[in-house]
Amino acid sequence: MSSWNNVVFATAVKAHGIRKTFKQIVTLDTPKVGTLVGKDQFGNEYYENRMDVMGRDRWVLYDKWNYDATQVPPEWHQWLSRFTDDIPSESTIPKPFYTTESTENYTGTTAAFKTYSTVKPKISEWEPISRR
Repeated sequence: MSSWNNVVFATAVKAHGIRKTFKQIVTLDTPKVGTLVGKDQFGNEYYENRMDVMGRDRWVLYDKWNYDATQVPPEWHQWLSRFTDDIPSESTIPKPFYTTESTENYTGTTAAFKTYSTVKPKISEWEPISRR
């Protein structure tokens, strides 16, 4: 590790603690130091460091270890993508009456939608007769 990485690592450990710094290294590939801007309903934490490189100065630490981009609600996604500089709140982002709550994508999990048929099948499988 170079001396610059040691400084960044030590600063991150001092700011967040060893457990959160380790989680940052695993999920972001680098320890980052920034200001906690807010949390969403899923428990994700959003950070900002205006001294960092443009485009890498806002990031999210997911609450779950098996994170997915669908776990970021739309209002926080627009803040991360720099569509707006306003931190999402009830007053900054009006919600239309027809919207629903944001949910993550459950594809590939046990909670995924499974289709089923309520119609009797037209053909049936062949079942061999066993003679024992």
